[in-house]
Amino acid sequence: MPVLAAPPVPAIEFNLSSIGMSKGLAQTTGPQLLARGELAFGALFIGAYAKNVDSTTSDGEAGALVGVRTKQAGFDLSAGAALKRAIDPARFTDANALELNASLSRKLHRITVKTSVVWSPDDLGSTGRSLFAEAGAAYRVSSTVSAGVAFGLRRRTGGQDYNAWNVGMTWAPLRALSMDLRYYDTDGAASQPYRARAVLSARARF
Repeated sequence: MPVLAAPPVPAIEFNLSSIGMSKGLAQTTGPQLLARGELAFGALFIGAYAKNVDSTTSDGEAGALVGVRTKQAGFDLSAGAALKRAIDPARFTDANALELNASLSRKLHRITVKTSVVWSPDDLGSTGRSLFAEAGAAYRVSSTVSAGVAFGLRRRTGGQDYNAWNVGMTWAPLRALSMDLRYYDTDGAASQPYRARAVLSARARF
């Protein structure tokens, strides 16, 4: 009797933040809502997302995703690609972009260490080639509370290079629900996207 492949596992996620953040920079001047849907086929997944953005080059961002998640020798590995599309883009700016990402993490008792890299050959808006690399660690304070810190750097053409860091705490009272309070800062210019800020966010995943 043939063995049937397992059916795909659907998931949908909503993330509401007091300020939208990406790669250590603010994407909005007010709240941001990010919605993401996904279908997982074992280690493989496909998905799509959309979010509002306050920018001189667009009013939002949407994208299609494909990737893989797996565990090897005690490590959690993931890699993927996103085809991003600016919503209502400004004239003469890039409205489409390819973004590649990879991450590696491992749990060591109460501590989880993680490193990730995001690269684009030609990012949205006026940014060209872009690389963002980040490393961090989280400490499990209790079964529902963790504290973490991360340091990142971004190097790009058509935009300012900068270093970024954040520190904060996450409370997950339920498997599908978590809340995060985090402080972000960079060594970039004092303009709105780069300056220090505290961000409160809530995530629900079904």
